Amino acid sequence: MTDIAAPPVRKGLSEEWRAVLTGSVASITITFIAVIAVGWFWVGPKFLSFSNVSIMGTFLIVPLIVGAFSGFALLAGVVDLSIGSMVAFSSALFALLISLGWDPASTAAVTLVACLFFGGINAIAIVGFGAEPIAATLGMLVALRGIAWVLLGTQGTIFAFNIDMFNLVSISVFGLPLFFLLAIGLTLIMAVIVTKTRVGRHVQAVGGDDRAAARAGISVKGVRVGALLLSAFGAGLGGIVYASQLGSAARATGFGLEFQVYAALMIGGYSILRGGVGNPIGGVLGLLAVAGVSNILDLKAISPYYVNIIVGLLLLAAVLLDRIRGGDAYE
Repeated sequence: MTDIAAPPVRKGLSEEWRAVLTGSVASITITFIAVIAVGWFWVGPKFLSFSNVSIMGTFLIVPLIVGAFSGFALLAGVVDLSIGSMVAFSSALFALLISLGWDPASTAAVTLVACLFFGGINAIAIVGFGAEPIAATLGMLVALRGIAWVLLGTQGTIFAFNIDMFNLVSISVFGLPLFFLLAIGLTLIMAVIVTKTRVGRHVQAVGGDDRAAARAGISVKGVRVGALLLSAFGAGLGGIVYASQLGSAARATGFGLEFQVYAALMIGGYSILRGGVGNPIGGVLGLLAVAGVSNILDLKAISPYYVNIIVGLLLLAAVLLDRIRGGDAYE
């Protein structure tokens, strides 16, 4: 008697639409398109003009760089709350050395090594001693903010304008900031690494279920150490760009950046409560959507405090979608 293979079970139309609309990248794509539509119809063509996009791009360079690297930490299951203070420390150290007559290349190298040192301390505390990531990096947040203030001195500001660095970060291509385009390109590279390479699969596996990853032969400690070092490196780069753009460093530099970045990443599909979930493309769309909302309110002369309300509502929606996608279960 010949066995007849059972026909494949097809998902219902409602299930297919549910998967599309609640996907980590699809949902933020819809939100991003909605922001663009609102800007176009409410503000007008000025919203998408090269000059306006260039202004938004200039302010987004650092959050995009920091978000691209810190997203790896989230995927690996560790939250690095020290990124904002790391940016402040990096900008303060870079500005201090520039003011002392150091050349930009050596200054940048020393600054990045110093940031990797503190990122290594985070890794030792979290991976080596098993400390909770939020608690450990919260301590580093406070410590680095204090170190930055010590470097800035009693006046709280270091003026260190370097014409070469300023010209570098101010280069425009087709009317858009070069570093903004590079940050977008960096995000695309990160997306390819996360979705198409063995390294990316290992990072997601460690964040999703570290015990299963260890049984599969993946170095859980190695992945998480690497993710924390990348997070520190990205914040270090962000601080250097800030100091180069402004020609100075101040106590307010990087203040609240960790919440700005992580809010956008969560809106873009990442999860702070569980690793292995998220895509760099969703993260950059989250940052662009939040920046678009802020820019619309600015162009319409509406109080910027409403941005916090809108971002809060988007975060609540992101949390709801996170639960719909599977809650605490690894995808």
